[in-house]
Amino acid sequence: MPRHFNLPQLEIVPPCLGAQAILGKAYDACESFHIVFRTLREGAGAGTTTDEQQDTLRAMLVFACAGLDSAIKQLVRDALQSVIDMDDGAQTNLTKSIQRRLADLEKSKELLAAVLTAPNPRRALMQRQMDDLLADSLQSREQLSKVAAAFNITTTDIPGFASLQQAFQARNQIVHEMDIDFNGNRGRRQRKQADMESQTAIVLGVATSFLKKVDEKLR
Repeated sequence: MPRHFNLPQLEIVPPCLGAQAILGKAYDACESFHIVFRTLREGAGAGTTTDEQQDTLRAMLVFACAGLDSAIKQLVRDALQSVIDMDDGAQTNLTKSIQRRLADLEKSKELLAAVLTAPNPRRALMQRQMDDLLADSLQSREQLSKVAAAFNITTTDIPGFASLQQAFQARNQIVHEMDIDFNGNRGRRQRKQADMESQTAIVLGVATSFLKKVDEKLR
């Protein structure tokens, strides 16, 4: 049976290889959960999905979101400095970010002291930018947009980006609330197979497109 989730074969520049490896494992994990779900459904026959079957769908989406978070953070570690060195837009966005930091008097004192005493002030500024981006969990469009701006990537050029919010909302309900419907009878929300497959595919697709965009900037 053909795979439902399959990372496209990509020729990637070295700074992107770590992120590609992470994303490949995320695809594999999501595929494994999908196989488990199908196996459980075939064994149980038709009817409403069981709690066990629902949990495999939930795990599939959670692993997709984790893969996106981990892969893009790896791109920040391995590729952002090179992109800033090569891309005028990324350099401009770094400058704007530093300007916003300097607007806060107390923070600017610490920043200036750290940078001016660093062996390589420009590298020190870029490291501050990276640390800031890595501090957040990338589980919202706003957080991803912040990282995309650092790479000078336009989110409207990433297929599926506008549809991420539903996937992130579902992921957060699963992870932070055990998917309990507190507005109803406090039972767990029932997730439709088609919705979870679609949301998982969107998350993995966005991560893959982000990887491709960064790769293109380094060629």
